[in-house]
Amino acid sequence: MSDPANEAPDLERLFEDLAHPNPYLQAEAYAAMGEYWLEESIPRLLSLLDQPDVSLRRASVRALGSFGACTLLPLAEMFHASQDGTVRASCIKAYAQIASNYPLEPFPKEAMDALELALKDDYPVVSVAAVMALGQVGKQALDLLRQVCKGDNPAQAVAAVNALAQIDDPSVEICFGELLEDESTDSYVRETVNSSLERVKDMKSRG
Repeated sequence: MSDPANEAPDLERLFEDLAHPNPYLQAEAYAAMGEYWLEESIPRLLSLLDQPDVSLRRASVRALGSFGACTLLPLAEMFHASQDGTVRASCIKAYAQIASNYPLEPFPKEAMDALELALKDDYPVVSVAAVMALGQVGKQALDLLRQVCKGDNPAQAVAAVNALAQIDDPSVEICFGELLEDESTDSYVRETVNSSLERVKDMKSRG
């Protein structure tokens, strides 16, 4: 006889639970998807990224982010294929989740290319999400974050400075020093660099 405890839960029921507003039920649902129905769940979750139901869309992002490396390429494909800014933003937010959940997981070139393209997206939610995702990616994203810091979008630059301040790498202080020396650096960016530099030095002294 089979052990009922080891039987796969019904996939349709799991997707019903994912649509429930209770975040605990949602988390249980996508954990079970990852354990029993990984291959079947990924395309269905990707198809939910344009959902007007914000709770379901966010749950789908968290689900894809919980699966790890196996969703990196499907998300890149979805990002490039979609004309919908909400879908593209959701793909990038899922990348941030993956980077947070699996900090040692390297991002392939396709994923990094999607993040770089997202920085220039016309939809502001996408471009802001891209900076936040790169901050989660960490050292692999240093070059891109440094470019954003020195770019002509002050809002993005501020977000990139804050992201860099969380990454333990000697090049971060060098980048901040260059921004402070550059007379063309936006005043708000300069202010953020100064406060971030204090945080970096404080982390070093305590570490």
